Amino acid sequence: MESCTVTGEPERLSAWFAAATPSPMESMSAWRRAPDFPRRLPTGITFDVVLAHRTLVELAYDILRRYEQTVGPAVRFTNLTTAAVLVPPGTASRWGKLVAGASWLDRSAVPMCLGAGHAVRIPGLTPSVQDVPVEWLEAPNTESAIGDAPLLTAPVQLVRCLAEARFLLTPDDERSPLSRAVSAVRAVLRAPQRT
Repeated sequence: MESCTVTGEPERLSAWFAAATPSPMESMSAWRRAPDFPRRLPTGITFDVVLAHRTLVELAYDILRRYEQTVGPAVRFTNLTTAAVLVPPGTASRWGKLVAGASWLDRSAVPMCLGAGHAVRIPGLTPSVQDVPVEWLEAPNTESAIGDAPLLTAPVQLVRCLAEARFLLTPDDERSPLSRAVSAVRAVLRAPQRT
């Protein structure tokens, strides 16, 4: 049986998050002293993050679930309209190529991916109900972890579903004639077939 911290987060998950910090043992000790305080973790060590509009990420996660893909941890910033999806480390270095392969209608709306040299806030071990700047959109699932690490959202599937979500959120009158034609074909393909 896995031991838990006093606040309820599994010890191995805390250790995985702490591995992103310069001093994991000190980090875990500090988190136990202030369990409701959001943690600021460097990216590029145990995970990178993809930043996108919260609505886009929420719809992309719905699409990922529909396709029965892994949905990893993601946070939403309560004072912003942004969400951050935790993805495997190294994703930032190939994000440009992944995005180039997806059909984005508006290149200025492409989500960004941050790796080494950046940081992200994630919720504390026991987020307080008072005015917290960050909360889990999708909490880490310790039941489907590999070793001590939670499963993270796969970047290839994520970029495809973010592009699909962006397409679905774009009003018809803003779509190009080609994208409207693609939309019509998709609608026909998704329609139930009568026999």
